[in-house]
Amino acid sequence: MTDTRQQSVRNEATCGGVTGHEVTGGARGGTTVHQATSGASVHHATGGAYEGYEAYMGGSPEAERRRFEKLARELLRVHGPVPGGPDGSNALWLPRAAPAKAALGVENARLRFRDDLPPELCVGYARPGADYPAVVRLSTASGAERHDASPYLRRMAVRVQAAPEEIHDLLTTSFPVSHAADAREFVAFAKATAGAGGTVEKAFGLFVRLPLAVGWATADRMRRNVRIATRHTVGSLARETFWSRGAILWGPAGPVRYQLRPAPGGTPAPPPDRGDPDYLHRELAMRLSIGDIAFELCVQRYLDDRRTPVEDGSVEWRECDAPVVPVAVLTVPRQDLDSARARSAARRVERLAFNTWHTTEEFRPLGNLNRARKAAYEAAAAHRPGPRPRPHPAAPRAAALLCAPVRAAFGLVDRVDRWVPWHRLPTPLGLLNPAALGRTLGRLGLTGADVSEGPPLPGHAPASAPAPAPAPAEERSGTAAAR
Repeated sequence: MTDTRQQSVRNEATCGGVTGHEVTGGARGGTTVHQATSGASVHHATGGAYEGYEAYMGGSPEAERRRFEKLARELLRVHGPVPGGPDGSNALWLPRAAPAKAALGVENARLRFRDDLPPELCVGYARPGADYPAVVRLSTASGAERHDASPYLRRMAVRVQAAPEEIHDLLTTSFPVSHAADAREFVAFAKATAGAGGTVEKAFGLFVRLPLAVGWATADRMRRNVRIATRHTVGSLARETFWSRGAILWGPAGPVRYQLRPAPGGTPAPPPDRGDPDYLHRELAMRLSIGDIAFELCVQRYLDDRRTPVEDGSVEWRECDAPVVPVAVLTVPRQDLDSARARSAARRVERLAFNTWHTTEEFRPLGNLNRARKAAYEAAAAHRPGPRPRPHPAAPRAAALLCAPVRAAFGLVDRVDRWVPWHRLPTPLGLLNPAALGRTLGRLGLTGADVSEGPPLPGHAPASAPAPAPAPAEERSGTAAAR
């Protein structure tokens, strides 16, 4: 069941039946017929099975690719290339400076599909009773070092070995939606916060530059989604739910979003241990010393573009509209994580590069952000070593114009925060605390050079595990390519 504490701001609008987001462009090679009275939609595609569900920026794959390339150049102008491997899950575009902090890395997990798997979901490797080896990694959502008790996003990456030459990477994050609806919004957010070193500069970027780029309503939704996503403190990663955010194809069944939620039973999460910076790893080690840890792999099926949009990553697919259907169980078996064998396995998992496009055509990633990730992998492969461009100076220069009165106003909000935590203040006051908001954005990797949610370039999913050359930006835990 979705944690009600993590309801996205974007979903508040959809509850009333209005998304406030218009998808432009048409589907390639096919048409879409909506049956509004029944809530269903029928897609007729003349090409690949996914073609009737996607709407390309500019109206065609070629036009969209050109736009992605332009957005990539804009992002590189303000942030520049970052040393290290491309970033993860819902990490879209630029490489991050350091690997995410891992709490678990195991090679001996298993994914077993249910015996009663619905016939319409029996596609490819998804077959009733089918059992596959899997690699599992649980980590933070960005590479900055931090205490485990700090509230910020977590990520689960799963690699399913369906056959010797067939793998499927499942990338999930501990919040159901992205702060950005598409690649354009993502880049606008990154540009607005680029070069912001102090609290006033960050506030100027978020409250002036961002609204000018995307509009006030969109900017407000993006800021508030970031705020909500990072207010949850984790007691145990074994009791967290992780969402795909974006949609994937599930063969003839059409688009789905998936999630990994704790299997029924199990010990409740303990209170966070604020005295142990690595308590999440130790808590998992304690659980696995006495028994297995299990997650249910569940899917939500596409209904229509209003309630379950494919192209908008900021809209939550509500369970009351698209029921959650359990399809498999992911099990991490009982083991000693501190043994030499387990530590060696964890180091190998740390070097893997997870990528949503490591899959087959039947399970092709869908939507603007996923296509942007694909594009970014190609762009990252084209980067050449060289001096890093200087951060864009516009934010500091413009912020200097705010002068003493505005600084005094922000200082007052900071003083209020000494008695009332920023996330408990009314939304306008909470968002006006630039110091706390800046720390939150840092946890997400959404400021400075550590961009942990950005876009890549379109193309077809490989029929088997891709060659390691295009290092992925979706979930990178090291510099070695996937094996």
